[in-house]
Amino acid sequence: MNKTKKALKLVSDVFGVVAALFLAFLMFGITADVVARALTGDPISGVFEMSELSLVMIVFLGAMWGQQDRAHIRVNILSTRLSGLPHRIAMGFAWGCGALALLMLAWPATQEAIYSISIWEFRWGYIQVPIWWTKAGLALGLWFAAMQMAVHAIAALVEDEPETTTTGPATEA
Repeated sequence: MNKTKKALKLVSDVFGVVAALFLAFLMFGITADVVARALTGDPISGVFEMSELSLVMIVFLGAMWGQQDRAHIRVNILSTRLSGLPHRIAMGFAWGCGALALLMLAWPATQEAIYSISIWEFRWGYIQVPIWWTKAGLALGLWFAAMQMAVHAIAALVEDEPETTTTGPATEA
C-alpha cells in the first residue's frame, strides 16, 4: 500500500506542477493579452483559446494535488462524531463513492479522448488550436484521481485517520 501511495503522490506532484504551469500561463498570458489590447487594440492570437484549454488542465490535473492534502471541500458533520470502526466504514464508503463517481466520468472521457486523438481534433478561434491533447489530459486526470480515491477508501478502512474540525486549512497542534 505504501508503494502505491508513493507512486500516486509522484503522479500527483507531476500533474500538480503541470497544472501550475498552465496557471502561470493564464496569469501571464491574459495579462499580456490585456496589455496588448490596450496598446494596439488587437488581442494576441491564440491566448483566449489557450486560456480555455488551460482551465481544463488546471482542474483535471490539479484535482489529485488537492486530494493529496485533503484540500477539497468536505462535509464532515457525521464523520467528526464517529470513531473507530464506524468512522473507518463511513470514510471508506465516502472515498469509495468518490472513486466510483470519478470512474463514471473517466470512462466516457476516455472514449471521447480516443476519438479526439484519432481525428486530431481542433477548435477554431482566432487561430486553429488542437484540443485532442486536452481531452487526453482530462481523461488521465480522472483515471488517476479515481485510483487515488480508491486507495484512500482502502486506507480509510484499514487505518483510522483523524478528522480535522477546523474551518480553514488543516493545522497541527
